[in-house]
Amino acid sequence: MASEYQPVRVSTKGQVVIPLAIRRRLGIKPGDRLVIVGGENEAILMKAKRYAESLRGMGGGMYGTSRESIDAYVRGERQTWRR
Repeated sequence: MASEYQPVRVSTKGQVVIPLAIRRRLGIKPGDRLVIVGGENEAILMKAKRYAESLRGMGGGMYGTSRESIDAYVRGERQTWRR
């Protein structure tokens, strides 16, 4: 993935202008939804749909691999709520 670094300034309202070349390359148009993913010392800006797609499947198998095992996990969690 090619990276392009262009400094931007934050306004008093907390706004930044995404440089035109980057907006064009990413296909960002007025009204598009974006997501900012913040780390400890960095922030990554992504189109919202692309971000959602990048999360797809992350939790696969976390709560079980079959309907029955997932249902058993949920039942167990619900039982802890009643204590």
